[in-house]
Amino acid sequence: MNASRFAEFSGARGKFRRRPGNAIVMGVCAGVADYFSLDRTVVRLVALLLLWFFTVPTLLLYLLLTWLGDAR
Repeated sequence: MNASRFAEFSGARGKFRRRPGNAIVMGVCAGVADYFSLDRTVVRLVALLLLWFFTVPTLLLYLLLTWLGDAR
């Protein structure tokens, strides 16, 4: 059942996975940074800016990625 939930996120880069060990909240930003090979601090700052200007869509996206992301 869990495998079907993550099917959309598997591709050339592999699966999207949350990183609870490197988490501040749920590990989504660390997982996004790993998935796209970016610095975690930059992803977290972008997430904060998006949260400030687009609160509801950012929260919905964060919750969706939390639900879909496989925890390592």
